[in-house]
Amino acid sequence: MAPNVENLVLEQLKLIREDLGVLKSDLAEVKSDIGDVRSDLLGQQTMLFGLATVIGQIDRRVEHLETKLGA
Repeated sequence: MAPNVENLVLEQLKLIREDLGVLKSDLAEVKSDIGDVRSDLLGQQTMLFGLATVIGQIDRRVEHLETKLGA
């Protein structure tokens, strides 16, 4: 290969390497963000289960009161 062609190829490879480095750091940031979202989702799920339990208890109490009142 002619020296000019080799320089052009090397320059393109260097640019590709830089782009891959940027993509790698961006991917690491996205992975971190996904971990944060997963953690938030688990917290929301826990709260939802807790609320469902409380709603179930309230429902049972209302049914008990209805039974006592003869409704």
